Amino acid sequence: MKRFLQKLICLLTLLPAAYADPLTVLVPPDVWEDYQTLLDGRDPLAITDFSGPGSRRDVVEVILMQQALERSRADFELTFVTEADYEVTLKALAEGTAIASATSAWLSDLTERWQELYITTAVIERGQFEAGFYTPVNNSQALAASTDSELRRLRAISSRNWAVDWETLNAFGPQSLTHADTWGDMVEAVFEGSQDYLLAPFQQSEGMQLQLDAGTLVPIPGVKIGLTGTRHFAISRAHPEGSYFNSSLHLGLMRLKKAGVITQAYKDAGFINRRVEDWRAVTVDTLLTTNRESR
Repeated sequence: MKRFLQKLICLLTLLPAAYADPLTVLVPPDVWEDYQTLLDGRDPLAITDFSGPGSRRDVVEVILMQQALERSRADFELTFVTEADYEVTLKALAEGTAIASATSAWLSDLTERWQELYITTAVIERGQFEAGFYTPVNNSQALAASTDSELRRLRAISSRNWAVDWETLNAFGPQSLTHADTWGDMVEAVFEGSQDYLLAPFQQSEGMQLQLDAGTLVPIPGVKIGLTGTRHFAISRAHPEGSYFNSSLHLGLMRLKKAGVITQAYKDAGFINRRVEDWRAVTVDTLLTTNRESR
């Protein structure tokens, strides 16, 4: 009996102290704002219909992370902290000052940091990510573009930090491709008129409109672009609770997948969007993205 108690005490000391202090999870400010709009006071763990005001791909991922942890019966207390810069977020995870990002990232971005990050199972599978060419409602020239050559005469804005988006647009070949550090900078540029469009997932709203504080963006009708790869949650290896958080989240996500919750959430958000099934996918030179995937 004494030996049994000694072993039990030893095992208990090895269990993660996951419940002592809140764990910092980083989330983009615009996502956090729309997340609060979508929740509207509701418990994120009780949500089964992910549609409604504020719903979009990255917003429902904040909910999916929490539901996955609940499915694995992990009792973490999370503190969400806003951070707009993607590179700053990854650096915080590498240093262990935050435990996770509340939104998914491309696998190709994360594998370059595999020594610093844990990578969960994919939440977006290969071939699922289709984006629209989003432009202000008053940009008549952009909205009239329908052929690849007409689209290539337009000016695009993205971020080098979003490697898949950046390389896909480079391979497509717009008239110009401008770098911006944050999503907010991209939005500002298209509304100012210095750029014509940015890439964004299709929305569940009427007309697939993207409602922002600066105004309304709409997809150029009839065309879409496919982004190659899978997306995953990134977890800090340097954080003392990183390993346990990663295994808990991974297990919960697998259970959500099996129950069909993840696919349903993306459908409710309009990310997997039946309304664009017949839209034409633009022709992209796949050489750049293929080479990146093979590295």
